[in-house]
Amino acid sequence: MHKLRWHIALLVGGSVLLMLLIFMGAFNLLMHHRIEVDADESMRLILMPDTVNISGSLVYSPETIAIFEKDGDASGSFPIYSQKDKLIMQWCENNLPGITQAAEIDGNQYYIMFTDSDFIKEMYKNEDDEENPGSIYMNGVTIQTDEDGETVESVYTSDFSGSVNELICYVDITGELEVIRKMNIVFLIAALVIGLFGSTMGYFIGRKLEQNQLAQKQFFENTSHELKTPLTSIHGYAEGIEKGVITDYPRTGRIIAAQTEKMSQLVEEILCMAKLESGTVTLDREPVDLPDFLQDCLMPYEGTVLSRGLNVTLDLHPMTVSADPGKLEHAVSNLLTNALKYAQTYIRISCGDGFIRISNDCTALSDDTLSHLFERFYTGREGNTGIGLSISRELIALHGWHIIAARTEEGICFEIRCSCSKNKL
Repeated sequence: MHKLRWHIALLVGGSVLLMLLIFMGAFNLLMHHRIEVDADESMRLILMPDTVNISGSLVYSPETIAIFEKDGDASGSFPIYSQKDKLIMQWCENNLPGITQAAEIDGNQYYIMFTDSDFIKEMYKNEDDEENPGSIYMNGVTIQTDEDGETVESVYTSDFSGSVNELICYVDITGELEVIRKMNIVFLIAALVIGLFGSTMGYFIGRKLEQNQLAQKQFFENTSHELKTPLTSIHGYAEGIEKGVITDYPRTGRIIAAQTEKMSQLVEEILCMAKLESGTVTLDREPVDLPDFLQDCLMPYEGTVLSRGLNVTLDLHPMTVSADPGKLEHAVSNLLTNALKYAQTYIRISCGDGFIRISNDCTALSDDTLSHLFERFYTGREGNTGIGLSISRELIALHGWHIIAARTEEGICFEIRCSCSKNKL
C-alpha cells in the first residue's frame, strides 16, 4: 500500500517537470525563430530591398562588408578589413550566397547573408556608367526612417569606389543567445524546484489516500462485524424456533425485532452517507422553532435516559432557523445518540444566539480521537465506526452551518453554529 504515495509523488512531480521542460523547449524554439526572422528581414532590407515589405522599425541594424574587385584598371582606395571581417569573409567562401545562415566564428554567433558579383550588378545597376555597370559607392549602411518611424530604407555612402565583387551582411546574436542561455538555467532551476514541490505534495496526497484506503478497509471490516453480530443472533434464534428448542416466542420476537432494527439503522446510515457523497441530497427548508424541535428530538430517548438514570438539563432560548426538519433531525439525533451512549451521569442541551450545544460527562478523549471525530471511516474507541457523527457533520454543512467538538472539564461538547462562524467554545 505504501507504494501508492511514491507512485503519486512521481506522477505529480514528473508531470509538472515535464510540462515546464516542454514550455522551456517551446520558448527556446520560438525565441530562436524570432531572432532568425528579425535578422533575415534586416539583412534582406539592405541586400534585397525589393524582396521585403516591412512596416515599423527593425530590431537589428546589420553590419556590412563590401569586397571590391582589384584589377589593374581600378582606381581609388580600398577599405582595410578587421580580423573579424576577414574571418567572416573566409566563412563566406565556403557557403552559399543569397540565404540567411547561422555561423559560429571565433566564439561568437552570427546570422550572415552575402551576395555574389552577378547579384550586385543586377540589384545595383549604375545606368550612368555603361562601361562599369557594377560600379557603386559602398562602405557602410545607414538605415533611415521617416518622421513616424514607419518607412525604412537603406542608404549607402562611402569614400571608396570600384567594382563590388561581393556584399556581406551580418548580425551578431551572441548577446541574445547568452540571455536565452541564462533564462534556460533559471527555467531549469525553477522546473526542478516546482517538480520537487509537486512530488512532495503528491507524496502527502498519496499518504492521505493510503490512510483513507486503510480507514475504509477498517470501516467495512467493522461494519461487516456489526452486521454479522445481529445476523448471527437472528440466525440462532431462527434455528432454535425451527428445532423447537425455543418456546418463549414473544421474547424471541422482541430480540429478533431489536436486532433487525439495529441492522436497518446501520444500512440506512451507509445509504445516507453514499447519497451525501454523490451530492444528490437536497434540502427542503422551512422555519424551524429550535426549542420545540430539540425536545421532539429528545423524546424517543426518554426510555434510555430513565433506564440509565441520566440527568437531562435543557436551556432552550427562543430561536428560529431555516432548515430541512428531516435532515436536521437526523443530524441532531446522531449527536444525541452519541452523547447518551457515552454519558456517565448527565447530558445538557441548550440553544440560542445562533448555536445548538449538546454536552455530556464522558471519559476524556485523546487529542487524536478528538481531531478525527467527524472523519468518515474513522474507527474510534471500542472499535466503533463513528459513521453517525460523520453524517451529522455532512448534513449540518449542507445547511451552510458548522459543527465542532471540544473537550470540557467533565467530558465533551458538540456545538452547531447556525452560520458559517467558527468561534471556539
